[in-house]
Amino acid sequence: CRKHDIVLSLGNTARSGCIHDRRDKMQVAEIRQNIVLAHRALERGVQVIIEGCGGHIRSDRIPSYIKYQKGLSPFPLFVAGPLPTDIAIGFDHIAGACGGSAASAAGADYLCYITPAEHLGLPTPAAVKEGLIAFRIAAHIGDTVKYGRDAQDKTVAELRAALDREGQIRCSMDPGRARELSDGEAECTMCGEFCAIKIMREF
Repeated sequence: CRKHDIVLSLGNTARSGCIHDRRDKMQVAEIRQNIVLAHRALERGVQVIIEGCGGHIRSDRIPSYIKYQKGLSPFPLFVAGPLPTDIAIGFDHIAGACGGSAASAAGADYLCYITPAEHLGLPTPAAVKEGLIAFRIAAHIGDTVKYGRDAQDKTVAELRAALDREGQIRCSMDPGRARELSDGEAECTMCGEFCAIKIMREF
């Protein structure tokens, strides 16, 4: 692994299967074992990330679980999801992105995306794209908290204030999708002629 500059990802197999599962002795033992293995790899010049806090974790527990694991070792933490609800079947990419943004904001370093097909079957390319975009958004939300990376959000806010619809679309995660949904109007579709920005400009 050192010769070929391979990064090991030490897996998280003792994941919670539903949000009613609490962290147990097996999960803690796995975390500690992965940390031991990570140190052994690093001593031999092999880079490591550790998978943990994945699976199904109730929303209010996500930050404390992340901080617990990050507090045990210096290694980057990779999380699958986590899913903060069990009822989003068919929309697990949305539920997972909610959990992923909370995990990222709490200190997780990598997010593993989930597709709408999670728990149902193998995803199509379209489902993969949906999952990836959902988790790119989740990661961005986390980055605004961890690193203050909100310059792009400020740009979009300024474009919105300037009623520059095309500019907003260009700055979006998926311009093609945004353009497809746009009705072509400059002002907010919800407000129409009662657009607060346009009215304020008159005064």
